[in-house]
Amino acid sequence: MLYEKLAAIIAADRISHAWLLTGRAEQTLEQAILLAKALLCHNLQADGQPCGECPACHKLDAGNHPDLQLILPRGASVKIEQTRAMQYLASLEAYEGGRRVAIIHQAHTMPPAAANSLLKILEEPRPGLYLILTAPLGDSLLETILSRVVWLRLPENLPVTAANLYTGAYLEEIAKEQELHAAMQTKCRRLFELLKQQDGAELLLLAKTFRDDKQSELALKRVLAVFLEELLTQLRNLAAAAIYTRHGAADAPSAPGLAINELQALKMAALVEDARRSVDGNINGVLLLSVLFLQMRDICQPA
Repeated sequence: MLYEKLAAIIAADRISHAWLLTGRAEQTLEQAILLAKALLCHNLQADGQPCGECPACHKLDAGNHPDLQLILPRGASVKIEQTRAMQYLASLEAYEGGRRVAIIHQAHTMPPAAANSLLKILEEPRPGLYLILTAPLGDSLLETILSRVVWLRLPENLPVTAANLYTGAYLEEIAKEQELHAAMQTKCRRLFELLKQQDGAELLLLAKTFRDDKQSELALKRVLAVFLEELLTQLRNLAAAAIYTRHGAADAPSAPGLAINELQALKMAALVEDARRSVDGNINGVLLLSVLFLQMRDICQPA
């Protein structure tokens, strides 16, 4: 059910062209979908709730309403090409001759270039176009965006039913993503153990295990991207911990137990950055990791 404050605004016809809903990710997504449903409903109820029975509501429930555009983060963030595509679609007339709604979920993940690309839409709103942003906290967005949206914080105890197609699929995707990150963190720990042992043969075997994680090449690239992202985070923590330790700081950040200095950690991080840039190309992922692991072993070798 649409949050009562949102429903009251809809019922009173005090509808803004741009909204920001803040709260938990699954909570804001469900309410954004329900708000879109109310905006597109052909038979809106007196209390501002969508009827759930009209053709527009049925299309939205089935995930194929032509006048709803839903943008979810790709990986860790919403990409600029997604917001640019939204700009183009926003310039078109509604398929059903009424309103169009665009939702950008987790809008706080947009890089500055993507966020700035929204400003033209916000500054010059097209009649009949409604934009709904979601984020955990409002102040994580640019001030220029915040000043042009109606910001509504959802209460912590607002239930999430996950009954609609979008929210259920999103929660499923989040669970898969968390599972993948946890698996790649385990591989990072194994890598650091083998680097300490300077075991080249086992490092090559570790690289080969990535071939078995997923079947399709596209899926393998996703696994490699997450692994390299986790590895880069760990190496940055190692470099920071080494600097803190060298200066005798007591509050050094936690880092994996690999006895290297910050220069070694940063050299390895640079190699990982290069590998990340190579993942999207036509490259053998296992070979890429094999070379990377052996290069990292060489950096770890005692002087």
